[in-house]
Amino acid sequence: MVDTATKTSFVAQVPPARQGLPKGSYLPKLDRMDKMNCFLNIYKTSGMTSHDVVKKIRGLLPGVKIGHGGTLDPDATGVLPILLGKATRLSSYILGFNKVYRAELQLGIATDTEDSSGNVLKKRDVPFLTVADIEKAFRLFEGEIQQVPPMYSAVKRKGKKLYQYARQGINVERPPRKVNIYSLRLIKFSPPAKILFEVECSKGTYIRTLCSQIGDFLGCGGHLSFLLRKSVGVFLAEEAHTIEKLQEFHRNNKIAELFLPLDYIFQENDKLFFEEVEISALCQGRFLDYAGLLKKYGRALPKPVDETVLPVYTKKSNFTLLARWKKDQENLFYLKPEKVLKSF
Repeated sequence: MVDTATKTSFVAQVPPARQGLPKGSYLPKLDRMDKMNCFLNIYKTSGMTSHDVVKKIRGLLPGVKIGHGGTLDPDATGVLPILLGKATRLSSYILGFNKVYRAELQLGIATDTEDSSGNVLKKRDVPFLTVADIEKAFRLFEGEIQQVPPMYSAVKRKGKKLYQYARQGINVERPPRKVNIYSLRLIKFSPPAKILFEVECSKGTYIRTLCSQIGDFLGCGGHLSFLLRKSVGVFLAEEAHTIEKLQEFHRNNKIAELFLPLDYIFQENDKLFFEEVEISALCQGRFLDYAGLLKKYGRALPKPVDETVLPVYTKKSNFTLLARWKKDQENLFYLKPEKVLKSF
């Protein structure tokens, strides 16, 4: 059996001055108007739904619009990005982030939910396996694969969530979906039936379904017995805060110290710094051609890449809106405003 310390050993204590900050990064100062338009990096514990977390934070911040950046099952732990105020308008960008999980596969037992919370459907003997056998199987599941969403999931069919059908004993046909497994790494094999691994994957990937698929490939079936989400894009587990810590900071009137600014999720993107004339034009919905921008800003302008989203700042470094590089019919670049987040 894999011990809890091995499953979660990557989590480190972060010094108070560094909490919520990636290494080498700079956290811009939030002004009063921005304080409720921001992100929180929450560490969800087992036994809570993602909605439970949102509900608790709503209790601390009444009147603030709050959402989350990707559901975690109740038994799972780890990163749950929380969106406050205008940050809720950026949920699509977070949902598109790659994710990293640490998971445990229990071989030989298949369940109706594909995890340990479900009813046992079938038990099979686990064949003799070596580390080489498991790593060979992992290589076959890397890259683009297809998954059928589990019945116990929030995917909608005919306006109804699949788990609502499942609870009524109704099995609904689900078309397979393409997802990407960027890496599968074996952490520990505990013979005969437990496999601890780490996976980096695209949005829409079900780790419990991946466990079921690998178990079937190995000839004995299996289910997910442990799941920890290590990261959602720039949101990292070792920098996340528990609900208890959030409540403590709220009691001490220090909760704003845990807030992350609106442009936090774009820290790895190229940035645009424009004068008032360009900012005003974009805020009014006008397109800006690359040639004109290049003539004015020269080397200060990042090289355009088609469909790339960039945060746009004033010359005083105030984050104002998002814009996207596009190509016209003549294959020439132009900048299209995407989301205006605040006036300048």
